[in-house]
Amino acid sequence: MITEIEKRNLISFAMLLLAKDKMYLNLSVDKRLEVVFDVISLGYEIADWVLSEFGDSDPRKIALKLGANIVGIDSGNFKRSEYRFKEKEIIIYRDALDRLCSEIVIPELAPKMLGLLVSLELFHHLEKVKTGFIYKRYKFKRKFNFGFYIKSLSDIAAIAFAVKLLDIKFSPQVFNYLIYIMFMSDFKN
Repeated sequence: MITEIEKRNLISFAMLLLAKDKMYLNLSVDKRLEVVFDVISLGYEIADWVLSEFGDSDPRKIALKLGANIVGIDSGNFKRSEYRFKEKEIIIYRDALDRLCSEIVIPELAPKMLGLLVSLELFHHLEKVKTGFIYKRYKFKRKFNFGFYIKSLSDIAAIAFAVKLLDIKFSPQVFNYLIYIMFMSDFKN
């Protein structure tokens, strides 16, 4: 069950993520909201499946059970984390994690950052091995019957997945601070 605050937080995050996507902005307002609600629900459903299937919310343990290796690399050149499909590896860049944690002044956030990054990449592993790519479920039509996909929809579903899996409940003030760190600070990529 998504609370109103969680719904607001996820919708706000999704809208910020999609704010510069011209293809997304060409959709009607109703279609934009419908798609965002759908992918958030998918992220929650996949998290529910993982929780019931594995009986655990630790993304590191789940990743290992699903055959994904978690690797720490010292320098990522401003990347936080990534999933390497061919190698089935979740890469966490230590320099980025250290920078991210050093910018956090709210004590409840810092210990959750590693789990959050692993969860986001675990979702992409699940897309590869279980669910298929979420963004490919939404093909939008353009003129002359050419279709397009919006890859960021997978990222939105991944965020919803991580929030549900880790049972992250941020107050609006903490959420606003997290948005600042993710989108506005020097550490935005």
